[in-house]
Amino acid sequence: MDKPAPEIEVDDNLGFLIHEAAQAITVAYGTVMAPLGLTRPQVRVVAWVDHSPGITQAELCERIGTSPMAMTGLLDRMESKELVKRVDDPNDRRVKRIFLTNEALRLKPEMEKIAATFKQQVRLRPTPEQITTAVNVLHTMRSNAPRTKPDAQTEA
Repeated sequence: MDKPAPEIEVDDNLGFLIHEAAQAITVAYGTVMAPLGLTRPQVRVVAWVDHSPGITQAELCERIGTSPMAMTGLLDRMESKELVKRVDDPNDRRVKRIFLTNEALRLKPEMEKIAATFKQQVRLRPTPEQITTAVNVLHTMRSNAPRTKPDAQTEA
């Protein structure tokens, strides 16, 4: 029998809880994708490149929130697995455009199936309304964060 969910105290630990939840989800997601030979970052690259074929390496860095150096290593590993190909931009040889290979396209339906099951299992307890509220709150917090100032005083 499942234990009831603990009462939630909203306090200064919200940031830690968000981080820990994200970490737990990241680890679990990596585990469910491992049988396909993919890491979570590789799944994210496949998803973004599928959404925007020919996305530049720089744009991909921005979307995923990683450094150019980390992205280069990730794409190197993905190219060696024949999941993506980098193509020189015809207008600017410094720019690399990223495309999925047939191998990535072959894996995509299974990735999507695993992802859908994972999301369903992770969201098992919260109601759809709670999920919507959480998403809205996190979007607001994410957009507020860059506007914070170190010397700002909050009003109680």
